[in-house]
Amino acid sequence: MVALLGACLSAYGQEMNSLMFRAGVKSPEMSKDSITFRFVAPKAVKVEVSASWLGYNPAKLPMTEGKNGVWSVRIPKPAPELYTYTFVVDGINMLDPSNVMVQRDGSRYMNAFLVTGDYADVYAECSKPGNVEHVWYYSAENDMTRRMYVYTPAGYDRNNRNVKYPVLYLLHGGGGDEDAWTTLGRTAQILDNLIASGKAKPMIVVMPNGNPNQYAAQTLGIPVKTEVKKYASNFDNYSSLVADILPFVEKNYNVIKNRKGRAVAGLSMGGGQSFFIAFRNVNVFANVGIFSSGLIGSAAIGGAPFDAEALFPGMYTAPAKYNKFDVIYLACGEEDGRIDGMKDFCQKLNDHGYKGVIWEQYPGAHEWKVWRRNLASFVQQIFK
Repeated sequence: MVALLGACLSAYGQEMNSLMFRAGVKSPEMSKDSITFRFVAPKAVKVEVSASWLGYNPAKLPMTEGKNGVWSVRIPKPAPELYTYTFVVDGINMLDPSNVMVQRDGSRYMNAFLVTGDYADVYAECSKPGNVEHVWYYSAENDMTRRMYVYTPAGYDRNNRNVKYPVLYLLHGGGGDEDAWTTLGRTAQILDNLIASGKAKPMIVVMPNGNPNQYAAQTLGIPVKTEVKKYASNFDNYSSLVADILPFVEKNYNVIKNRKGRAVAGLSMGGGQSFFIAFRNVNVFANVGIFSSGLIGSAAIGGAPFDAEALFPGMYTAPAKYNKFDVIYLACGEEDGRIDGMKDFCQKLNDHGYKGVIWEQYPGAHEWKVWRRNLASFVQQIFK
């Protein structure tokens, strides 16, 4: 038995040594002023870095081959932000085997690293962390048992029914799923840090899967449901949030059960879903956040012009029906083609006397560096 155990441990050690050999280098290596990327590929002809700070444009960072087939490139450290990258080896995208920080955006995988400082400090781990639970619930709308992520703040005690928390229902974009906001959006870290510093109210954040035919993220290998309810559009397709998710949350978590304690927000597709959910349920939600909506800014990207009055008669002609929100937060990236439509909607709300309207724009296109900042700002505006 001892000999067998020793052999197993030896084999395990050889396996780990093999894995370490294949990585073989430190990458990325961050200093005060620079970052160095390395990749071992002795038979490669061309190795590059495809990086989010370059906008994933065709002009990738070329790497130079050195001793023992180690390719490398050193660049000035970019400004504070959470960045993603992949290596392109002879035209094939590959992950950095030396970097264990990996993120998934739909079916696309990337390595990541964080440059702290300025606003990006809230993306770092907090000394007072909350929890993120993976929760299965039953959705009667399409007769499905589905998964969502639920963030609870530090100090949350499900057995203490005397302390009630407000709830933010946070929706992902097209191609995403219930994992997107925690992995790419750094939701837990943002809330942890802002709550710890007193800049945001302690709150629960519910991050469901906004694709009606998915039981859960595709990484679980569960086939999609082929027959689901017919919806008006890819934006007006999430009545399940109010019908199924909200009652489940209010039954199983210590939450405030009135509109003042509820908010809904989302990015891109989720921003369009949030528009329909909020304005169809003005007596349910007191706060709404719409980030870079493909519905509202659709005309600039080849979609039909956005007409809020047609979708919700009275939006402009009888605004008292809908003008009940504490916060209507609208935001977009400055290089995002959707920005003009978003600005136009914001202006129309202001022109018709809507209260609580907040407009913000940040450097960037249709990307997570904008939406993380949207979330960090939005959660500081609500539940006051």
